[in-house]
Amino acid sequence: MLNAFDLSGQTALVVGNGKIPHAIARLFAEAGAVVTHEPEPAFDEAAIASLVGAHGTLDILVNGAVRTGFWPLDGLTMEEWDRVHAVNARAAFLLMKAAVTVMRAHGRGGRLINISTIGSVHPVLNGNYAYGASRAATNALTRQFALDFAADGILANAILVGAVLSDPFPDGCQMPPTGPGATPGRMLRGLGSPEDIVPTALLLASAAGRYITGQTIAVDGGFLVS
Repeated sequence: MLNAFDLSGQTALVVGNGKIPHAIARLFAEAGAVVTHEPEPAFDEAAIASLVGAHGTLDILVNGAVRTGFWPLDGLTMEEWDRVHAVNARAAFLLMKAAVTVMRAHGRGGRLINISTIGSVHPVLNGNYAYGASRAATNALTRQFALDFAADGILANAILVGAVLSDPFPDGCQMPPTGPGATPGRMLRGLGSPEDIVPTALLLASAAGRYITGQTIAVDGGFLVS
C-alpha cells in the first residue's frame, strides 16, 4: 500500500508563494513527481492557458495561491473585495479550466487540489467577509469540477486549512482581535504548521486517493468540532 503514495512519472503544477505551496512542491518532488512551482498566478485566461499548456502534459494541479483580508465591514472597499476574489476564485477557476483541458486531452485523468480554509464553511474571525466568501466560491468550484469531469477520471478536492503558522498577513491586513479563531485554545491540538497540511495533499494527488473526489477536507487540529 505504501506504493500507492508514489508519484513517479506524474507531472505536477503547484501555484502559490506561501509556505504551504512550497512544502507541497517539496513533498511531491520527494514522492517522485516532476514538479513546477509557480509562485504567483496569472489572471488572464490566455496567460493561464499558456502556463498550463507549456508543460505539454499535466497530471496534478495544486492551486495554493491566496490573498487574505481581515477588515471591519466599514473598512472593506469593493476594490479590495475584487482583489481577493481575483486570486481566490477567478484564478482558481481559470487554472482548473486550463488543467482539465490538458488532462482530458492526454486521457489519463488527473487531480485538482485547491487549498481553502475552514473560514469558508464556518465564520471564525470577525471581519472576514472577502476571504471567507472567496474561499466558499473555491469550494463550490471544486465540487462542480468533480461532478462534471468524473467521467474523465479527473478528481477535484479542497483542503480546508485551519490555524496554521505559515505566512504573515499582507500590508494593511491586521488579525482581528475577536472571533473564535483568535483563541488558540479552540484548536484541540494547538496551532498547526505547513507540514501538517502536505500529507493530505499527497493523499489526494496519489493513487491512495483514487476514491476521493468532490470533498472539502478540514485539516484544522479539531477547531470545527471544538
